[in-house]
Amino acid sequence: MKSTTCCFARWIGLSALILAFSAAGSLQALAQNHNLVSFGHADQQSPTTASNAELPVMTPELQADMLAARGHFHDAIDAYNRIQPQTAELLNKIGIAYQRLGMDPDAVSYYVRAARMDHKYAAAYNNLGTIYFRQDDNKRAKRFYKKSIRLDAQMAPFWSNLGAVYLAQKKYSDGAEAYERAFNLDPDIFQELEMNGLQKDESPAELAKMYICFAEIYAHAGMKAQAINYLQKALLEGFSDKQKIVQDQQLASLRGTPEFEHLMYGKPKP
Repeated sequence: MKSTTCCFARWIGLSALILAFSAAGSLQALAQNHNLVSFGHADQQSPTTASNAELPVMTPELQADMLAARGHFHDAIDAYNRIQPQTAELLNKIGIAYQRLGMDPDAVSYYVRAARMDHKYAAAYNNLGTIYFRQDDNKRAKRFYKKSIRLDAQMAPFWSNLGAVYLAQKKYSDGAEAYERAFNLDPDIFQELEMNGLQKDESPAELAKMYICFAEIYAHAGMKAQAINYLQKALLEGFSDKQKIVQDQQLASLRGTPEFEHLMYGKPKP
């Protein structure tokens, strides 16, 4: 899909460091979030749905995860380091905690250690990419994101991270295609992104263009209600070129709908 309006360089990228250290259930929420660090695939020991469902066992790793979830990153790092034997997953979590503290060199050290321990651990490569993306080293970030995708092409956040790099490099067509791959893997990824840390330090113009990009992807997927929702958000952020929206071929499926006519021309809804 070639976007006609999703044309801005660094819309959210790594500016939102979304961490999902979660003590809920099986820690399935130790999730890979958009353009963010990734926890990799957490072990899933979900509580049963039976009436006698048991609470998750309070392991040392779960206790460390809970510390991280509460923002006690130094304590979490100490707790992770006390767990033996160390695994690539634990080293990755320590790297995330350091990155959350803004201690990028330490984070890089642990991500590298995780990757060396398990050369096929995609999350560590993705997380290295997030470090370099934040440092505006797009060439290196892209290399690590592509590495993570080669190891696990089913992770939507890896694709969305790659999309952000392409947009930063003004490779808009490649960026839109990467975002669409992310969307196809996880249709909720854009909503999750907003819920978990869309940064408002972006200019209204950049946010508006981002929302139009989301609208294009949703329209392309036939999800008109979501597309209209993001068009409305774009207008609220100050996007004023309605004629450009009307002529956008990626949004053609919305033309003629009462919601689109109302947004563009102020026509009353039936």
